[in-house]
Amino acid sequence: MTDEGFDTTPHRVRVRYCETDRMGIAHHGSYVAWFEEARTEYLRGRGKTYRQMEDEGNLLQVVDMSIRYVKPIDYDDVALVSVRMKERANVAFTLEYRVQRESDGAITATGETRLACVGRDGKLRRLPKEI
Repeated sequence: MTDEGFDTTPHRVRVRYCETDRMGIAHHGSYVAWFEEARTEYLRGRGKTYRQMEDEGNLLQVVDMSIRYVKPIDYDDVALVSVRMKERANVAFTLEYRVQRESDGAITATGETRLACVGRDGKLRRLPKEI
């Protein structure tokens, strides 16, 4: 995974105690929330907040997600979550994530989410131009 295409300002997350297991390591489920936070900020940086998209009737549903855990990250470490567009179609897109420990730059996880755009009726819709 290269740096090409990743956002220039990654989303910073400090690993909270409640996100760790008994060994003080970030629990695997914490990455799901970190990806969501980073995705929300990534979309905001492209010109429209997720809330604005929802107000316009465009709902983004996660239809697929994968995470590869590479190295542990501990309580009180800072995680840098970078995002980039991997693929975009008419009604869906795939984002790629890279999580690095701020202190040494070590990659702790990588992942992807595929999101589909639907209306309030649950039917597929064309993606907003900001995506």
